[in-house]
Amino acid sequence: MLFGRSRSGRRTSYEQPGSTRSLNRIVALDGYRALAILSVLSFHYTIRWAAPYDPNAHFPAGSIFNGFPLFEYGWIGVEFFFVISGFVILMTLERCSNVIDFACRRFARLWPPLLVAATLTTIVMVFMGPGDWQVSSYDYVTSVLLISPDITSKLLHIHDVKWVDGAYWSLWVEIRFYILAAVAYLTARRSFIKLWLVLQVGVLAAGLLISIADSGKAETLLELIFFPAHLPYFTLGVCAYEIYSKGSLRGVAIIGAAMVSCLVLCNAFFGMNIYVGTDRLICVVANLVIFLLFFLFLIDHPIVSIFRLWPIVALGQASYSLYLIHQHIGVAMMRTAVQWGVPYLVILPLTTCIVVTTAFLLFRVVETPVKIWMLRHFQKLIVGVGTKAPWLSYK
Repeated sequence: MLFGRSRSGRRTSYEQPGSTRSLNRIVALDGYRALAILSVLSFHYTIRWAAPYDPNAHFPAGSIFNGFPLFEYGWIGVEFFFVISGFVILMTLERCSNVIDFACRRFARLWPPLLVAATLTTIVMVFMGPGDWQVSSYDYVTSVLLISPDITSKLLHIHDVKWVDGAYWSLWVEIRFYILAAVAYLTARRSFIKLWLVLQVGVLAAGLLISIADSGKAETLLELIFFPAHLPYFTLGVCAYEIYSKGSLRGVAIIGAAMVSCLVLCNAFFGMNIYVGTDRLICVVANLVIFLLFFLFLIDHPIVSIFRLWPIVALGQASYSLYLIHQHIGVAMMRTAVQWGVPYLVILPLTTCIVVTTAFLLFRVVETPVKIWMLRHFQKLIVGVGTKAPWLSYK
C-alpha cells in the first residue's frame, strides 16, 4: 500500500488492484465487502428460508446445512458492512464541501442500482415468487424511496406493507446513519469523533433508562432515530477511520473503539438486541473476527493482502448490486428449480454464479456510469449551495 497526505494532513491511500491504479480507493475494504456479501449470501441461500429458522419453510432444501456455523451465522456480514460504512462515511464527509455534496454523493451511490434491482426483483417475483413475496405498488414505492414499511403502513393505514426484498431493511438503517452523521459532522466538524462518542454513550444510557422504565413509546422513538442495536458497529468504523487516517483525535478514537467493542461483545454474550435466539459464544467469536480483521487492516498486516487480490476486490466493488438482487431472486430461482427436480446442490452454485454475474453487469452498466453522470450534473447545485448557504459548509 502506498500512502499520501490530504490537505487536512490525514493519510490517504493509493492502491493498485490488478493493473489499474485506483486513486483514493482503499481496495482492502472492497475485499472486506466481498467477505461480508458472501457471508450474507450463504446465510440466505441455506439457513434463512428453511425450517426451523423460517417457520413457513419457503425453501426446505436449505435445511441440510442446519447447524453449520459458517452459514448459520452468515448474517453477521451485515454488521460487518455497517463497520465498513462507518469507516467510509467519515472519509466521505471529510472530502465533501457541504451537506448537499454529501447527500448527492450518497443518492448517486445508492439509488440508481436500487431502482433497477427493485424493478427486476418485482418482475421475477411475478413469475416464480411465493405468494407472500409478491410485490404490491405500496411495497415497490416504499422500497425505492427507502422508507421503512412500518412507517408507510402507519401513515396510510395499510397492513402488510413490506420491502420488495427483505434484505433492504439494512438500507433503512444506513440512511438513518447517513443523516445522523451528516448533522453531527456539520455541528462538530473536526471534533466529530468527540461528539459522536458522546452521542453513542447517550444512546446507550437512554436505552438502559428506557429498559428500566419499560416505556414502549420511548423505545420505539429511540430505535427510529438512533438504531441502538446497530449504532456501535458504525461507531467502530468511524473510530477505525480516525485511527487509520492518523487524525488529531486518534487517541480518543482508540478509546472509543475499545468502548464500543466491549459493548458489542456484551450484547453478543448476553443475548441482547439482534442476538436473541442465537448461540452466545459463536456470536462473540463472529464479532471478534470482525474486530480482528479491522485491527489487521489498521496495522497493514501482510495477511490483508489476500483481500487486495483482483477477483476479491472486483466482487467487493459489486457487492452493493449483489446485495440488492441476491436474496428473493436467488431463493425463488432455486426453489422453482428444486420443485422441477433439479438437485439442490446443483442449483445452489449455479444460482450463485447467475446472481453474481448479474450483479457485475448491474455494477458496470448502471451503478458506476449513472453515478458518474449524476455527480457531474449535481455540481452546479453543490456549488450554488456552497455560495448561497455557507452555513451548510463542512469546511
